[in-house]
Amino acid sequence: MTLKDLISEKDLAALQQELHDRFGLNADIMDGEGHRLLGNTWGNDLCRAIRNDEKGFGAICATAGQMFTQLLKKGEPFVEYCDAGMVRVGVPVVVGGEVVGAVGGCGLVPADEEVDEFTIGMMSGLDEAAIAERVKTVHAADEARLAEIRAFITERIEALLP
Repeated sequence: MTLKDLISEKDLAALQQELHDRFGLNADIMDGEGHRLLGNTWGNDLCRAIRNDEKGFGAICATAGQMFTQLLKKGEPFVEYCDAGMVRVGVPVVVGGEVVGAVGGCGLVPADEEVDEFTIGMMSGLDEAAIAERVKTVHAADEARLAEIRAFITERIEALLP
């Protein structure tokens, strides 16, 4: 059983877009193995630039994706940090004790912290000025907002599941 067996692709795409529009996330819908089921929605210009940069993708996005896959398999909602200093919110979809997918997104900076521009510069081919300009497009989220995102995803998944 897969997530697409339980929820139509149209409904998953609508949920992904809603997460992007409402919370400013790089929203993702994943299968049970952590593979993206739909395209990207970019919540900020910085993450898009990192992902499009071969060095940045390998050093930041790929390693964050590996951690995401490990956390996904635990079957519990989570908030994790990437090496760029941003967070990912993930809510695994568990049916009959099996993780069949996950809904969430990344690209927010904790309200009391900053994007780690130095690390991004060291781990990518992006120059300092390009990073600084793109950081301005990253949305901040405090703990209450992150909890709101997790609750919203959980409620929407429950409403969409048969």
